Amino acid sequence: MIESRRLKILMNFHCSLSRVLSLLVASSLCTVPAAAQEGERGRALRLIAVGQGPPWEEKILNGVRVQQDPPAGSEPPVKVQLTNKEGTEVGDAVTINLDQISQVLPVGPGPVPLHETGKGGLNPVAWHTLKFPTSAAAGLAILWRDPAVGKWTKARSLVLPDDIRSFPAGRVRIVNVSKYTIGLQLGTEKGSLKPGAAILRSGKGGIFSKVPLKLSLKSKSGKWVKVFDQEVNQSARERTNVILYAADGEGAVKPVGAVILREAGRTPVVPKKRKR
Repeated sequence: MIESRRLKILMNFHCSLSRVLSLLVASSLCTVPAAAQEGERGRALRLIAVGQGPPWEEKILNGVRVQQDPPAGSEPPVKVQLTNKEGTEVGDAVTINLDQISQVLPVGPGPVPLHETGKGGLNPVAWHTLKFPTSAAAGLAILWRDPAVGKWTKARSLVLPDDIRSFPAGRVRIVNVSKYTIGLQLGTEKGSLKPGAAILRSGKGGIFSKVPLKLSLKSKSGKWVKVFDQEVNQSARERTNVILYAADGEGAVKPVGAVILREAGRTPVVPKKRKR
């Protein structure tokens, strides 16, 4: 009788222990995906929208000149926000200014939906979705308005690896996101760059000092016509993005423009979480 009681107690203890272990395992399985999902957002993404801005318009009201709001779709969203699969806001929103590189967005590999946000709140429909490279630690997303639409309501993009290994200090990266094949002269080197193409060039010891950058387009007669002429300057510890784009805004004088952005040659990093 005593032995049977002991056996019954041991069996009950074993069952209770099994239930506890089962609950602990289930709990850990539920929390791992969330932690892993948070850990996957350890890659640095920066954005730059390129193109021609809207014309400056003013109106005189009560004897005072007042700037008018630009036409709808003539500029990219002022701020964009990331969301998770459930549509919940993730991290802080970043500001987009034409021809300027944004602050870092922490992302993971794969699709990155950008939602417009502002005074009216978050737009649940993504304005544009990027695809972050699976092998890159950092990326630069170049955005431009879709030529077929002609407005920033629909954008196109190209994401380039932006870590120091892919884009070292002492280099100039030239990217063509226009719809044209562009004749290119950098220093004494001459060639052409097709739409969507990117090239890296290094100066002597990584230094560029008043190096001519000239762009040209073929006319209907087949002759190359110069449309851009500027200089590139940087130290050996810096790197420079040269982004060529179609100047398709209202009142464009030339069909192609360029933005030259010099910065310190280092990998962008994900900022530490702010304490709340």
